[in-house]
Amino acid sequence: MKTTKIVTSAIVLTTLGLVAAPAVSADNTQTITEKGQVGFTDNIDPTDPTDPTEPGTPIDPTDPNPGTPGPLSIDYISNLDFSLDNKVSGNTATYYAQPIKVKDSTGKESKRANYLQITDNRGTNIGWKLSVTQNSQFNNGKADLDGAVLKMSGQVFNSTNMDGTTTPTALNNGVVTPTVGKSVDVVSAAKGQGMGTWTDSFGTYTDGSDKDTSMKAVSLEVPGKTAKEVNTTYKTDLTWTLTDAGM
Repeated sequence: MKTTKIVTSAIVLTTLGLVAAPAVSADNTQTITEKGQVGFTDNIDPTDPTDPTEPGTPIDPTDPNPGTPGPLSIDYISNLDFSLDNKVSGNTATYYAQPIKVKDSTGKESKRANYLQITDNRGTNIGWKLSVTQNSQFNNGKADLDGAVLKMSGQVFNSTNMDGTTTPTALNNGVVTPTVGKSVDVVSAAKGQGMGTWTDSFGTYTDGSDKDTSMKAVSLEVPGKTAKEVNTTYKTDLTWTLTDAGM
């Protein structure tokens, strides 16, 4: 389950048109001044997932996770799959989230790093903050996976609006705290940053090899002393919270 806290600020901007009466010069040259004006309303339309490697190119995740409406919105966050066929180990072991599968406009399937997408269409350019809370320990309905620690790292931002000044900042290297139930700041967009649509990938998927930065960017470390029941699924929920940096 995912909830989102969003605080919006409305802004209406108009330009003043200059009005002048028609004038006729002595040499019969005539001039007239036209008026121009522009205004804006809040954009509450949802934003579909975009390709984190090619911003602006629509993609369709095969495991969809519906986002929130605008103008400040969490458009998409990939679900984390650490695989269901891991062999039990009596030693401390680390498991890695699988890359996600997506389809392009032609239906062709490919893989991408786990990522999230934020859109700021408020027009105020005051920035925003994103945090996450692991609501509970991984649990199979009967027992916790005691001591399991979830971590996210290697954040890569991308946007059609990216330049040297507009890119948000990764906080705490994206680590989800071992203290379950405690909120952790993940991204901060200061004033003048994070406008429009931004993707935040945990690593970049290339060929799936060990050199692929996405293959080990999201990890789950499970202590060797932790009891592990086979043929069952341990689950948890993460709550991502997007807030107005102006508050």
